Amino acid sequence: MRNALAFGAFLLATACSHATLPGTNIPDSPQNRAVLDVFAKYRDALEARDPSALFALAAPTYYDAGDPTHSLAPTDYGSLQKKLQTDFGKVNGIKLEATVKDIEVKGDEAHLDYFQVLRYAVKTPSGETWKSESDDARMKFVRVDGQWKIVSGL
Repeated sequence: MRNALAFGAFLLATACSHATLPGTNIPDSPQNRAVLDVFAKYRDALEARDPSALFALAAPTYYDAGDPTHSLAPTDYGSLQKKLQTDFGKVNGIKLEATVKDIEVKGDEAHLDYFQVLRYAVKTPSGETWKSESDDARMKFVRVDGQWKIVSGL
């Protein structure tokens, strides 16, 4: 009986001890951490308004369909660097608050779902105006030469 109780306590302890990424219900695994690390680099490069750093995170197969409701044209890898430079030329500051909701890794592909609050300062003739947007977003990744790269969602 004593062994059965000890085994039951062991099962209960191990059933409740699944490690998750801090502040989420997402399993803490090397693959999930690697994807999350690239997302953190994205956020840092975005807030630093560093188009070269963002471009370095993109996969050569990068493609984003754009969003006609926000007048955003499709972007491929070839046009991405110029688009980033142009976009950053229009803003004085950017702050991204992201709540990661899910990470899914399947082989050499992954996606990260998050809720974003994006605040940015736009240059206007009368000075600077801060704007804010919030929405659910998805960033897609692909492994290139052993490294996760962003394939959509910049």
